[in-house]
This record gives sequence, C-alpha cells and structure tokens, in this order.
Amino acid sequence: MRASTSTTPPTRPRWLVPASAAGAAAVLVPVLWLTGGLRETPQEPIKAPGRPIDQGWFDVTVRDARIVNVTPLFGTTPQRRLEVRMRVVNKGKETASLGLSGFGQGVAARTAKGKWVKPEEVAGTAAGSATDAVQPGLPVEAAVRWRLGPQETPATFTVGLRKWKFGTGFTDTSFRWRVEAEDDAGLAGRLTLPVGRS
Repeated sequence: MRASTSTTPPTRPRWLVPASAAGAAAVLVPVLWLTGGLRETPQEPIKAPGRPIDQGWFDVTVRDARIVNVTPLFGTTPQRRLEVRMRVVNKGKETASLGLSGFGQGVAARTAKGKWVKPEEVAGTAAGSATDAVQPGLPVEAAVRWRLGPQETPATFTVGLRKWKFGTGFTDTSFRWRVEAEDDAGLAGRLTLPVGRS
C-alpha cells in the first residue's frame, strides 16, 4: 500500500508578516513626526465679544469697536481713531500700567496684510475717574485706540489679545510679567468686530 502524500502547500514562516508591518511602521513614524503626527492642527483662538478672555496677567472682556474723534494731548484739531472698548481686570499682585508699557503691550490690531500693529494709545476710567493704571482686582474700562486716515471707514476690525507669562527672560533674570510671543501663536484670543460710529 502506497503512503498518502499531502497536497497542502507549505506554510510561510509567521515572522514575515510582522516583519513587513514593522518595516512599514519604521518608515511611517518618521514621516508622521516630520509632518506633526496625528494631532489636529491647532485652530486660531477666535473669541466672541462680551466674554472674559484670560491673558494670564489680565482678564479682558472686549465690548465693541467704533470710530471716534479724539483731540490729541498736544493739539486742538480732533483726529479720527478706531477705538476698541474693553473691561480689564488685573489678576496680579501689583499695579500695572494701562498704557503701552503694560496692558497695551498685550493688545494688537491685524492689518489687511496680516501684520499685527500695536495701539497708539490706551485711555481708561476706574470708579468714574480717569486712570492710567490697573490696580489688582479693580476693573478698569479701557479705550484702546489706533489712528485712522481721513478716508478710512472699515466695516470690521480684528483685534488680538496676547498671552502674558510670569517668569524670567532670556537675559533678564528678574521675575515679572512678559508677553509670550508677538505672532499668532502668542494669542490668548482673536476677535473680529463690526465697527460702529460714535
């Protein structure tokens, strides 16, 4: 009697499939790492007016934007300004300047070409009196202003609020509040407002 022969084809070694998968993964991982991985691309922090935005040093509620006529400190002829009104609360432990060396340093307007521009001036009132400072915990109504040309009448205006961080600088070892960055990555909030007329 002849012995029966098997017609089953030889099986492949099991290690070939995992090895090829591992090879593909080895190629894929560096590509994902170079392109940012599987994480979602961060979206710009677009905010709505009327709600507080946490900048780190300040809580800011943007109210509205409007075109106003302002008489400059040294002059008698009113000049056109685009004014954004905000409620500002100092969350730190020390008094902060309201102007461009303090709170105003963390506010910028976006031009049509995508550039961020600092305000020209910041005025404020607290408890019914004019002020150029923000006391800890005491809300200030701030008017942040940019100069407008005679024919400029924008329908909308985009304002950005930068993040503040408490710590030391690159060369300055003293601890204080500093604006983190001056580009889109350093924004705590970005708002596009309709522009009214005063």
